[in-house]
Amino acid sequence: MTSKGKGSALGRAQLEFDPHGTPRSTQFEDTYYNPKDGLSESDHVFLGGCGLPDAWADSPTFTVGETGFGTGLNFLATWQAWQNSSDRRQHLNYISVEGFPLSPEQLKASLRRWPELKPFANELFEKYPKHQPGYHRRFFANGQITLSLLFGPVLPVLKSLDANVDAWFLDGFAPDRNPDMWHPDVFQEIARLCQPAARLATFTVSGQVRRDLEAAGFTLEKRSGWDSKREVLSGRFNGPASESRSEPWYRTPKPSASLSKTVAVIGSGLAGAFAAHAFRRRGCAVTVIDRNPDIAAEASATPAAVLMPRLTAGVSADGDFYASAWSMLLSLLKEVENKGHDIGRHQCGTLNLAQTAVEEYRQAAIIKTARLPSELVRLVSANEATALAGIKLNHGGLYFPDGGFLSPRLLCAALLNGVSVHTSQNVVDLEHKAGEWLLKNQHGDIIATAETVVIANALNSVAFQQSSWLPVTARQGQITQVSSTELSQALRCVVAGEGYVTPAHLGSHVVGATFDHVSDDERDTRPTPSSKADKRNLEQLNALVPDLRSDNTTDTENSWVGLRCTTTDHLPIAGPLPDHTAYLTNYSELRHGHRWSEYPDAQYHDGLFVLTGLGAHGTVAAPLAAELIASQACGDPAPISRTLANALHPGRFIVRDLKRLMV
Repeated sequence: MTSKGKGSALGRAQLEFDPHGTPRSTQFEDTYYNPKDGLSESDHVFLGGCGLPDAWADSPTFTVGETGFGTGLNFLATWQAWQNSSDRRQHLNYISVEGFPLSPEQLKASLRRWPELKPFANELFEKYPKHQPGYHRRFFANGQITLSLLFGPVLPVLKSLDANVDAWFLDGFAPDRNPDMWHPDVFQEIARLCQPAARLATFTVSGQVRRDLEAAGFTLEKRSGWDSKREVLSGRFNGPASESRSEPWYRTPKPSASLSKTVAVIGSGLAGAFAAHAFRRRGCAVTVIDRNPDIAAEASATPAAVLMPRLTAGVSADGDFYASAWSMLLSLLKEVENKGHDIGRHQCGTLNLAQTAVEEYRQAAIIKTARLPSELVRLVSANEATALAGIKLNHGGLYFPDGGFLSPRLLCAALLNGVSVHTSQNVVDLEHKAGEWLLKNQHGDIIATAETVVIANALNSVAFQQSSWLPVTARQGQITQVSSTELSQALRCVVAGEGYVTPAHLGSHVVGATFDHVSDDERDTRPTPSSKADKRNLEQLNALVPDLRSDNTTDTENSWVGLRCTTTDHLPIAGPLPDHTAYLTNYSELRHGHRWSEYPDAQYHDGLFVLTGLGAHGTVAAPLAAELIASQACGDPAPISRTLANALHPGRFIVRDLKRLMV
């Protein structure tokens, strides 16, 4: 149950419990649910008011939107009804906005009175997000239920959302207690997000609320209430369809109506593996194709990926994206590990040291942005850093307790478990014919066919005629493995800054990493390790942790080098692939500053998506970027705000280039 917030800070629920265990908000002086039986109230007011479960009986995908997640009782009641009634092929999306999230402890105390909900509630407790503003996506019931928790003030959050909602639960506190939840502008946003004839239910029968909902396009009727509540309200949306809020060049194509979507993913590294995982979760038939004999054989073959988000000191798209991506990565890693997969993860924490006064200032500014809560990142002194690391450090910095390192190849193998993978197959040509894509090798032979294709092969993403214009660049990264010593074995967490070093594993530390420019001619060849790069890595190590290698030797045990695929704005490229020629033609007048409303919607290559440019933080970026693509292709609610989705859109580079030509 939400209200307005200030700045980027997220409110916290303040509640007390009556003798029967019913939670009551001390902020809004109202209870979260009926003291007699909140579950029966939810069933009658919200599910019954929206005609559920009958309304979703013939829908392969159904989306519920809610204002006010509160204790999660409505979500659990909906999940229970879905579990009892749905076809196992169906998918439920549940979106809920909350400005004052309960803590996990408050959540547990509020839901303990319904033992019949315990299996659902326990899974919710396990996956419930930290107190972090923004979008949080979680998966339940083996991926058949997707919960999108949107933490923040209701109106700006709804304005940022793109979704097609079939039923709305309006469950804020009473209008006289929390008027921001019932503002006419909120109802206009709800109407914008509605599917034709979408349903709506709410406990209030306030005359002003009825009039404002009718003005937004809803036809309403009163129903009998529950317990002492004489009447409640339900309705259907009969207003006109709303236009997209995105500029024309960022409007995404309508998803395929196919219920058995076939998907081919080119590339088996982190981008391809997370993309395959996201589509497979939706019941798609997924095939992964890679030119190498083994999966994750190029940049994702690095011996260790250090886990740490890329945060920024000011308001920026990349700072917001990586904060959201960090939350999703941690949730998905836990999900993969809970299924019994070994991904070589060492959750030892990551220290990002501030080695200069400028970096100290920047890190202090990062903390002030409040993008991540203190549970996920905190600023520590040099003494605290020393205690955390187990070895003398001369600087403090940012500490990420959920950081550490893992094996990207093992992670990719876990994500691709059960997926059809074709190795030693090089796709060099894509042809669209009769509604499907033909993936061909260098001899013109068809390797695979699919309705949807995801180009996720890093620098080779530009190898196709449709994507040759993508502005990706190569950066060579070399890591150095050094044998541990009696002294260095004391290191307990990853230490990063100008370079990084992992704690000893199997007798070695991983030290990295270079970030060298690579020319277009060089990026098509496999790089080889160099002694100069090893020397630079060790010099950075000695500056970062001076006491780690007391003998000051430069002997190395092993080295590995690969090519990162990067972009100029540090963000991945993720989304439907634009028709480059059509963009240049349709938006050529951007150089003259004409209004964007005068332009046609973007044109794309049907069913063709791209996920590339993951850069140095690919392990963090890949899960959320892949989820964005799968959501766009399948018509699911967006997992990030419209602003962030546009910031990742492949067409952004074309639009920027056209705008730079303004006269």
